[in-house]
Amino acid sequence: MTKPEITFHNKSEIKVQAQIFTGRTLVGTCVAGPGETRSLPTESVRYDIYFKNGVTGWEIAHKLDSEAKTLTLSQQKGRYVIT
Repeated sequence: MTKPEITFHNKSEIKVQAQIFTGRTLVGTCVAGPGETRSLPTESVRYDIYFKNGVTGWEIAHKLDSEAKTLTLSQQKGRYVIT
């Protein structure tokens, strides 16, 4: 049985690190440059995902208790938005 995967689209202007957690356990991570798409494995249907600036490591956005199979990070009026 294959693990579920989450598709991450980076529509922001910076390199972004995405990290998926189930509970307190890190189960997937990737780095995507501007305009890139990556897949992350996950252990369960529900998960928490955190997006960090790929250079500084600072958290720029997060989505908790998500079920989404596809996430897009974009910038709108200087803020990071997850859809």
